[in-house]
Amino acid sequence: MPTRTFRARVGVTALVVALVCGLASCSVIPVGMRSIVGENGRKGNPLGDPYARVIAVPPNPDWSAADVVNGFKAAMASVDDPGREVARKYLTDSFARTWNPQSGVTVYRQGEPPTVQIGEKDTRVTLKGTVTALIDQDGRYRPSGGPLNEPFVLVKGQTGWRIDSAPPGLLLSEADAERAYLKVDLYFLDDEEKGLVIDQVRVPIDPASNFAKTTVERLLRGPSSSLKGAVRSAFDGTRLIDVTTEDNRVVVDLTNRVAPELVGPMTAQLAGTLAGLTKGGWGFEVRVRGEPYYTDNPLTVDAQEQTRFDPWMAPGEIYPYYVADDALWLLGKDNTGQPVLGKAGEKDATRTDMAISAHAQVAALFQKGKALSVAPLATGGEWRQWATGKSLAPPCWDRYQTLWTVERPDDHTSRVIRIRDGQRYAVSAPDLDAVHVSLLKVARDGVHVAVVVRDGAGEQVKVGTVIGRGAATRITNLQVVVPVEDKQQIRDIAWKDGKTLYVLTGKSDLLEVSLTGESKSLPSNTGIRNITALEGSLLAGAVDDDKRQILYWTSSKWEPRVKNENGRTDFADQGPAFPAYPLD
Repeated sequence: MPTRTFRARVGVTALVVALVCGLASCSVIPVGMRSIVGENGRKGNPLGDPYARVIAVPPNPDWSAADVVNGFKAAMASVDDPGREVARKYLTDSFARTWNPQSGVTVYRQGEPPTVQIGEKDTRVTLKGTVTALIDQDGRYRPSGGPLNEPFVLVKGQTGWRIDSAPPGLLLSEADAERAYLKVDLYFLDDEEKGLVIDQVRVPIDPASNFAKTTVERLLRGPSSSLKGAVRSAFDGTRLIDVTTEDNRVVVDLTNRVAPELVGPMTAQLAGTLAGLTKGGWGFEVRVRGEPYYTDNPLTVDAQEQTRFDPWMAPGEIYPYYVADDALWLLGKDNTGQPVLGKAGEKDATRTDMAISAHAQVAALFQKGKALSVAPLATGGEWRQWATGKSLAPPCWDRYQTLWTVERPDDHTSRVIRIRDGQRYAVSAPDLDAVHVSLLKVARDGVHVAVVVRDGAGEQVKVGTVIGRGAATRITNLQVVVPVEDKQQIRDIAWKDGKTLYVLTGKSDLLEVSLTGESKSLPSNTGIRNITALEGSLLAGAVDDDKRQILYWTSSKWEPRVKNENGRTDFADQGPAFPAYPLD
């Protein structure tokens, strides 16, 4: 069976890319050796940025098997053909009936040219490269790895070569996936309908619609599977008619009104979801069947409504805490600190790993990690023991005044615990039962949770979902966002917000990781030992020449943060350490 490699010939491939020009309202479409200029129906729409389009063309009877595969790849990438009807023309009748382009997307980076194996009855074209990500039916994006070695089996009939077998779903190059999908943050409600939770998804671009309509339609479909059961939506019972623009407002037209108590949550969901698509100065209005939402008044929504509904979306001036002279201190506006009130502000070298709640409570480990106690940050505030165990993980708080820790009876067993007002509840987390959980931190949305898991190969970071309260609490949908490397250690993790996690490795490498597992490296400092974050602020506890200091990231470099009584950042003693923002 002969084998050869091929490269697509100019003028034969069905890959046709059109650059849609938002200002000029034109499409330059190279087809073979000529170009066609066509009108862009999105003219004047501020919610539709310029984007490149892949125009699918049907197969040619004279094409080789390799050309047909190349054309099928281009047709799969065409957003102008959402039903992939042109792509089906590349398939045999039997395979066309079973092929499901909605079953998911494999994103790849092509490596060596495909190989062609010619047989007596069929021909096999194998695409080679590297799988970089997967996009499921919900729009969840997950970075992936491993080799791509996908065969396309073709048979020849009266109309030329047709594909009789191919990988499931869509197979898109990284560039095609970038063109075909819009990255959006969908905003949903926590189970108390008092806070907002972000669901990061990819939404297929629809050239017949604007980005805002496509996004709101996806919002009304509900959360992805990673958040099912953990969040709610104010839009239950209503559908979308259209999204248009009018007088510097984005107008969302619904079929029905929501319950009066859900109007505020609904507008917060809309403002948060659409904020990433609109430019500064755009507000929103909600209408029902083209009429004002209220009989006599329109329902207008400010562009930052989500931050008023949920203060943790933009926390404002919240000051960090830190440890100095074995006591807990609060860092003031002038970058100098003072001991907190109560027992926590007194010197005590036996406590470690202090965590601060949103309502001025501190939790800490005692007895070398075998006891966990809580004290109010108030005059006379005394320590009160909430939990004991052979080995407890550092505590963290969530927005519901609940304290979390992990009891570790041995190196291969972990039991997640949730405590409220001293009442202890076991959390169901089957994926964590038989591993060692070094750290667990709940995001400020109260729903996303990050854990550091250790096994024989090293430590990795996973992000999952908290569902339920009290005895019904469980952690599900754990996904790896920082994979294991050889003997890798994770020193610390810190939530920046509800969608971004900072990860500090044992080598003092600092990563910024999204809920979907996409990551980038930040400049670090070899002396950094722990981190804490809040929206636009990233702090680190560091050691330099045996002197402790607290650093903050200025967007270009690390600078000392805490000043002593003389207004200097150098200290005669060990110096400040272990910075912590509330709910970190």
